[in-house]
Amino acid sequence: MDYVKAAIQFLSLFVANVVLDVIGLVVVAIALPFRVKGYSGSDGREISNLPKWAWLFGNDYDGLQGDKRGWWAENTPFGWPVDSFMAMWWWAAVRNPVNNMRFVKLWQAPVKGSTITYVGDYTVRDHPGEAGWQFVTTENGGKHWYGFYLVHQWSDARAFVIRLGFKVQPDDAGTDGEPLGMTTKINFYKAI
Repeated sequence: MDYVKAAIQFLSLFVANVVLDVIGLVVVAIALPFRVKGYSGSDGREISNLPKWAWLFGNDYDGLQGDKRGWWAENTPFGWPVDSFMAMWWWAAVRNPVNNMRFVKLWQAPVKGSTITYVGDYTVRDHPGEAGWQFVTTENGGKHWYGFYLVHQWSDARAFVIRLGFKVQPDDAGTDGEPLGMTTKINFYKAI
């Protein structure tokens, strides 16, 4: 029965994701000229982010200019400057669409106080040597959140990856971690 509930949950999340992603393509483009300075919710560094009226489509951890490691700055499409309109739009609307959705309770799975069970492999990641599959169930207060993760490694550098639902992993059990968001990711040849 969990698999049926999971399929319904995955489909509902997917539809919400697609609708908000499409809306975000326009909202981010309109909101970018009104971007504001702020501070990262993850590490406190200064970031540029979307204004409050477009908050859902912003990124409170990384802002509009990419991750703290500088990976995005080095890998923007077409060599765009990281602070250009197109690079910031791509980061917020295409690469990490509707990123702040993970802070909305409807799209979060609680970790703290939850019972986390799984079928499949304990550790699955889209990194070399960590291929496998898992179906994770998170239960809290009679509610259930589901996550499916499959990684089939083609080579040392590429893998087939499917990740649906909530990003809870078996090693989150018993931790006081923050609630985790959801994803819909299907990539036939992902760099790992």
